Amino acid sequence: MMRFIGRRRELELIRKELSLPRPSLIVAYGRRRVGKSRLLREAVDGTNEIYFQATRVSSTLNLEAFKAETARVLGSDPVIQSIESWEGILHYVANAAENGRKGLAVIIDEFPFVIDQDSSLPSVIQKFWDSGAPRKGSLKLILCGSAIAQMEELLAERNPLYGRKTMTLEVKQLPLRDAALFFPGYDSRQAIEAYGIFGGIPHYLQLCDPDKDIRQNVVDLLLTETGALVDEPTTLLQTELRDPGTYSSILAAIADGCTTSSEIAGRLRSDSSSLPPYIQRLSKLDLVNVNKSLDATEKERNRRYSLNDPLIAFWHHFVRSNLSAINSGFGERVYEDVIEPRLSEFMGPAFERICLDHARLYAQESVGSPAMEIGSIWGHAEFDIDVAGRTLGGSFFYGECKWQTKQIDLSVVEKLRLRSERTVYGAGKTGKNYLLFSRSGYRPEVNELAKTDTSIHLLELDDLARYPSREPALHP
Repeated sequence: MMRFIGRRRELELIRKELSLPRPSLIVAYGRRRVGKSRLLREAVDGTNEIYFQATRVSSTLNLEAFKAETARVLGSDPVIQSIESWEGILHYVANAAENGRKGLAVIIDEFPFVIDQDSSLPSVIQKFWDSGAPRKGSLKLILCGSAIAQMEELLAERNPLYGRKTMTLEVKQLPLRDAALFFPGYDSRQAIEAYGIFGGIPHYLQLCDPDKDIRQNVVDLLLTETGALVDEPTTLLQTELRDPGTYSSILAAIADGCTTSSEIAGRLRSDSSSLPPYIQRLSKLDLVNVNKSLDATEKERNRRYSLNDPLIAFWHHFVRSNLSAINSGFGERVYEDVIEPRLSEFMGPAFERICLDHARLYAQESVGSPAMEIGSIWGHAEFDIDVAGRTLGGSFFYGECKWQTKQIDLSVVEKLRLRSERTVYGAGKTGKNYLLFSRSGYRPEVNELAKTDTSIHLLELDDLARYPSREPALHP
């Protein structure tokens, strides 16, 4: 098994829950390929664990497969073969936890596959949990799934499991600093470009060869007819959604620069009133961001939509329209003639998303206090602000992102100051901070100003892609 990278905080949270001297009912969910199963198995460390991955078969066949895995872990027992219900096998593992297997962790992965065939299972688990059977052996029951809506439904007030879970965990994409660890030989710019293309999905990152440059990884995985990711966006939508064509068309429109409902509807030649359910579903899958300018009022309807999956954005920009050439064996030429000349242009918006994520996670490294909210400011005739936010300490900050070959000069700093004064976001507040994010560094006069003006914070690519003073644990 490949080494486990990142997820330090998630591991700590799960292990803390599992260490408690009481039973645990954990609900974990997240989109396909995000690394939920590996995270959970890393957290329990295989020492006292029954791991079962359900499949799209009948409940009876899943039950038989679960019984077989239970016998493999706990030892063959004729009693297991005689059990004919989920309630019976759950009581069996609870008894095992009570008698020598204290703290036994039972992971049921792709739990929605079982529910699809047996809708009574949540009620069965409720009855089992309320019986007190898990208590003496501190049984740890973990329900995991990629069908996000179904997993969230488990926690709804009308659901039998409402109020029983002891922990909920939504697993999202890896942040840049963790993703960069998949490419130990890359410099920070290369790591950021790789992240801008492949994103933070561990499965995609593990498919990349860290000994090859970005170009070759893109060609091998996305621009070859047999590439592992050449059909990934299509496969993802077909797996997760009904009517994948409509969802794909919406993603394509957003990738092409349509950021509002009216623009997307115009591209699809449909009524904008029909879009909200589709957008909401894509947002649930963490594929689309729905944003509002930080200085907009509650009543203003200025929502913007953006893609939250870099691979899907890259695929729609460069792969979708060139599939015929790729399937004819001209992937190398697609990279040379189409991607390479436009990669810097593509990375501009990607870099802004990376800077927003950095401020969300690590604002305290620059301004001394974590971000309480983070976003952008737009909708003004004369200016936008790429990054803006408020810290837990109550101060406001504003940021400018530049993915360009020239260094940032004083004019950029002054424009950011002026824009921060023209927005109502943070109006009248003192102690504002200014974050500059630059691909190519800063002019000497900007560096000199930052030495004396503590409100100005200059961030280089290393600041974004590398942990400052500690390396997160890399697990074999």
